[in-house]
Amino acid sequence: MTVNILSSALAGVQGVPVDVEVEVAPGIPAVRIVGLPDAAVGEARERIRAAIRSSGFTWPARRITVNLAPADLRKSGGSFDLPIALGILAASGQLHLQNSVVGAIGELALDGRVRDVPGSLPLALTLLDVCELLLMPNAPGINSIPLSHTSTRCIAVTSLADAAAVIEGRARPDRSLSACQVQEDDVVHETTDLGAQELSEIRGQPLMIRGLMLAATARVPILLEGAPGVGKSMAARALHGILPDLANAEKLEVAAIASAGGRSAHHTMRPPLRAPHHDLTVAGLIGGGTRLTPGEMTWAHRGLLVLDEIGEFRRDTIEALREPLETRAVRLSRAGRSIAFPADALVVATGNPCACGELVSPEGACRCTSVGRRHGSLALSAPIRSRFGIKVRLAAPSRALSLIPSGGITTALARERVMLARAACSAPTDRERRFRAAVRRGALPVLSGRTAVHVRELAVACATLDGRDTVGESDIAEALFFAGRR
Repeated sequence: MTVNILSSALAGVQGVPVDVEVEVAPGIPAVRIVGLPDAAVGEARERIRAAIRSSGFTWPARRITVNLAPADLRKSGGSFDLPIALGILAASGQLHLQNSVVGAIGELALDGRVRDVPGSLPLALTLLDVCELLLMPNAPGINSIPLSHTSTRCIAVTSLADAAAVIEGRARPDRSLSACQVQEDDVVHETTDLGAQELSEIRGQPLMIRGLMLAATARVPILLEGAPGVGKSMAARALHGILPDLANAEKLEVAAIASAGGRSAHHTMRPPLRAPHHDLTVAGLIGGGTRLTPGEMTWAHRGLLVLDEIGEFRRDTIEALREPLETRAVRLSRAGRSIAFPADALVVATGNPCACGELVSPEGACRCTSVGRRHGSLALSAPIRSRFGIKVRLAAPSRALSLIPSGGITTALARERVMLARAACSAPTDRERRFRAAVRRGALPVLSGRTAVHVRELAVACATLDGRDTVGESDIAEALFFAGRR
């Protein structure tokens, strides 16, 4: 007898449907799993045998063949334990499938418990529209699954016996996800190692604050340059605070990526923040490796990626940012496989112009050799610099500023203004109309395609941040200034 149970495999940060076919036939007792399984999938036979016996069922003394289709897709991990076990029970006559299409995800313990697996959330999302009943582990983040658009019953199970009882209708599930609501305890406000930085504590840098708000509004990469001690790292920390909270669809994307990386898939209101060390490799930044795992650009999706002291990063690592900054995605190909990772992250880079930081000072007191100057932000290649739509060169503030009390714009107020400005300039047609009207009213120099896009986005952001519906010549002039067209 042959039985089909649906499951899914993880390809990057997305799930791919997998048809688990189980045949129990007369012959010498043996278990064979085919369909490009890795070692973890191949070892499932021992876990499944022990789990079936511990759950009160009988292990069939027959020839068992398991096919994971499609055959050309590599399968890894323990997520196929539960569907294979259910298929063996159904094919041996110990389990009656009442639903025509059943999906399952989960790793089995030797005592029959169902364990969570990395990527359970994106794996489940793949099966919502193709099965009538979906069984998955009771793990953090399962309430992220949107069920309003589908008729699939999504049920969290704790053991193999519970899964069998739910399929046969012999037990009422402890937790039907379709009836769950996100509780306040499930909402996690993201914390970071960088610590929160109040925007009002930044003194004497109005240009910096304006650039941060423009970057948050237009989601344009920003490069902060200046001598040591002017507040570049402080500004990077403050930028994360003024980013608006995630929308519902963005929360789901962030939770799915976190789940694919084996991290907690709790709901989070705040955008993710990543600040890698400067020894980061190319694979660590954009992804790669033998299994094509995501990198920091993907972990920072819908959030902020901080590259502090960008001149200290390896040159090949920084050059790998060309495609992600342009397309907001990473596409990798290895041995006939191609995977696309989302990489829509706001990038903020800080750097000294040279090793001593005095290369662009008015006094011109740079003490660096040619080697030291190659470690500064000014040594970035032209293609990389052009992808940073905002370039802010900071000067050391006056010492008298230490005596001035803080009282500038707060982080909460800045976040509110950015949120309103984003909503005001979200319509592409209106954005194009307002910008073109402004161009007709004023002179605009000839710009390259990339710079022209940045100037357009920044000009609209300047107008909307100031509460204006039309883009004026002053907005275009300010956009040209921040774009480095001084």
